[in-house]
Amino acid sequence: MMSGQASDVTTEGGNVISRDDVPDELMSVVTSLTSPRRYVPQWYVYDTRGSELCEQLIQKSKTYKVWQHEYSILQTHADDIASKVSSPAVIVDLGSGASSKTRLVIEAMRQRHGRLTFVPVDMAKEFIETCGRQLETDYPGLTVEPFGGLYMDGVQNVAAREENRLLLWLGNSFSNVSIHDQVKMLQEIRAHLSDGDRLVLGVDMDADREALSRAYGDQWAPIWRDNLISRLNKDFDGNMDVEKFDFSFELVENAPDGDTPSYVALSLSSSCRQRVHFKTLGLDIDFDDGEKIYFYEGPNTSCKFNLRQLRRLAESSGFAVDAYWTNAEENYCVICLAPADVSHTSV
Repeated sequence: MMSGQASDVTTEGGNVISRDDVPDELMSVVTSLTSPRRYVPQWYVYDTRGSELCEQLIQKSKTYKVWQHEYSILQTHADDIASKVSSPAVIVDLGSGASSKTRLVIEAMRQRHGRLTFVPVDMAKEFIETCGRQLETDYPGLTVEPFGGLYMDGVQNVAAREENRLLLWLGNSFSNVSIHDQVKMLQEIRAHLSDGDRLVLGVDMDADREALSRAYGDQWAPIWRDNLISRLNKDFDGNMDVEKFDFSFELVENAPDGDTPSYVALSLSSSCRQRVHFKTLGLDIDFDDGEKIYFYEGPNTSCKFNLRQLRRLAESSGFAVDAYWTNAEENYCVICLAPADVSHTSV
């Protein structure tokens, strides 16, 4: 929990850590690691190296097929998505990464709207700045304005723009938001939108246990374990041993006719009793054998919605389903949400 200024952290044992030379966002990582339920914030996993590794995995994996499913939908329906906003328009890509799939929407938007502004939003600002320069080279007339920050920071950053806004939240990234916070976050986004704006989510609907076990297996360990531990050691001069933490997968299944989706929970598990020291903070963290570090604050790492649950989520958040598109297997969905009082489409 936080104590005093953002740079002060009170650990579970009651010790107060205050380091003015450590950025506030990194102290929030200390807060999460020293909480009773240890976790790391979602954004922390995806520094530049983590983003690069993730981009390679999602495009090449034979078992994690979110990228391929979403790409196939966008190939067919990018123009349908582009038609949902009128000129002048701006694209805001939440959790953009390399914007590899977003290129399809950019191309469709340029054909419909001509000159275009693209705002990628990601914590890995250096990474998206590099990607942005390449996009401007590839698409003359495209203006890229990278924004380094969290999702809601990015939404607030464009709140005052006069153009119609097409907010993209692709890659199943929305499902990483805690199930306890999803409605609230969508309500906050809705509060910043005007009649001509749209929010487009890419959502995984594959709840098959065997398929998910293969999709979220050890192929993720280089990102979620190796690179994460390397970053923690670098940022806080730590001595975490990657060989003493195991990467693990769990599927929590919920009734399909309920409002709570099934979800994947990923974690690192300490393989022994051990003490980790972070020299920069003067902090020791003791791990019991089998004690876990979760990814993300909420119980879920990745939700697996069905269409009924998505409709209920939209209704609870001040949105209406304007349109949706699925892949051939119907295990992935790209859904367009409109402010409820301006949607004229019933699907």
